[in-house]
Amino acid sequence: MSEKFVQTISSVNYNKGVFSLYFVGQEPNKMANGVLAENDQELELKQVIHMPASGFMYMVSMVKNMLEDPRMEAEINKLITAGFLAVPSETESQ
Repeated sequence: MSEKFVQTISSVNYNKGVFSLYFVGQEPNKMANGVLAENDQELELKQVIHMPASGFMYMVSMVKNMLEDPRMEAEINKLITAGFLAVPSETESQ
């Protein structure tokens, strides 16, 4: 098994019962030298994961449950307060 650090998902595609998740991140040598990506064009594809619809829906359910947990809400609020996450706007939550 291998582990890989990624910064975000750039795309999720669905075709014939299979979801494909495209994970991207910054080039590690630049990160090691303290150079941070300033826009999405500076990110590179790190890994693509393919999973059946049933596995994808199970993952979505797990993430939903995690986000509804009061402990996770407290952690997210800490990240917002520290400036690591942007404050959600009113239109995004509706």
